[in-house]
Amino acid sequence: MAEIRPVDEYSGMATLNHAFYVIGMGEPDGIALPSMSSRTRVTATDSCLTITAGSTEWEPVKISFLVYDQEPEPLPGEWTHIEAFTCTATDAPASFTTGTDPDDMFQEPPPEHLFNRPGLEPPYRWKGRLLVAAYEVEEHVLQFWPA
Repeated sequence: MAEIRPVDEYSGMATLNHAFYVIGMGEPDGIALPSMSSRTRVTATDSCLTITAGSTEWEPVKISFLVYDQEPEPLPGEWTHIEAFTCTATDAPASFTTGTDPDDMFQEPPPEHLFNRPGLEPPYRWKGRLLVAAYEVEEHVLQFWPA
């Protein structure tokens, strides 16, 4: 089977002011509280994802967003946690914050329209997968594809 390549991607180092981060995918109706379960790290509400990090506060986390046209295989690697989720995005700009802190967690933030799909009407429905690894720094990869 041919490898499915992302149509859009971003990777950057993030500094977390809390042990979680929030992806506002347009116009969220509120922030999803982080999961307190060790089995789940993604909490999804309408247009909002909250991801719990395994690292403590103020430690760097490498976060990558990979957007596909169809469902990809999980990336190869020694992942300590893999979790599926579903979410919805609006056509409003996305936000990437650490907890409720209004400052961006990335020095160079991802594109605001990362979760908008040209040629489609909002809301954009996504399926996704979180992959977590513990290398030199904690690493999160979020794969997204249309639901």
